[in-house]
Amino acid sequence: MNKKLVGVLLGVAIAMASGSAYAQLGGLGGSLLGGKSSSSSSVSADDIVKKYVDGSKDVMTADVHLLNALGLKDQAAKEELAAKNLTEGATASGLEDAAKVQTESSKALAEKMSGKKVVLDANSKATYTKGLLHLAKGVMKYASLTSDIKGFSPSVTSVGTAANSALFITKSLPSSSSNLMSTLKNAVKFARENKIKVPKEATSLL
Repeated sequence: MNKKLVGVLLGVAIAMASGSAYAQLGGLGGSLLGGKSSSSSSVSADDIVKKYVDGSKDVMTADVHLLNALGLKDQAAKEELAAKNLTEGATASGLEDAAKVQTESSKALAEKMSGKKVVLDANSKATYTKGLLHLAKGVMKYASLTSDIKGFSPSVTSVGTAANSALFITKSLPSSSSNLMSTLKNAVKFARENKIKVPKEATSLL
């Protein structure tokens, strides 16, 4: 089987794999693999990955600040390293690894916030506020990405690292966005209960 035919078949397989996600996500799923947008502007798979990584870095930076503020230094260091390793040309496996670390941090934060009353000094409260600001930025960037890829059409020629990464984003973005909003709500609630300054960027999203 020649390389050209292999490439076409891989492209078809990816497009078919996105079919169920497309149906479940109202067209979001099948729109991330390449080709041109049906809208006036064209968004490539590379653009999608770049924007997703940009948003994820804000989310992970937020986690690092929140974790440090609450005394979870080891998990903060782990996520900080994961954020540094996350690049614009990230592979699907690289994005998945970063997502796993971020999920671990979210669980650690949720447990800490729901446990016994945490006492924060002035510096910790300031760090926590920075975390809320970055978290709000991440939420907005994820929302913008969802809007950008609406109506995007797959192409059988769009195979390779960017396309595979875009496929991962297709499947993960809806749940990631939902979980991120839950984290933001809980973080803001915790801040208010502990007299921590909440930036307007965070409250405007609730």
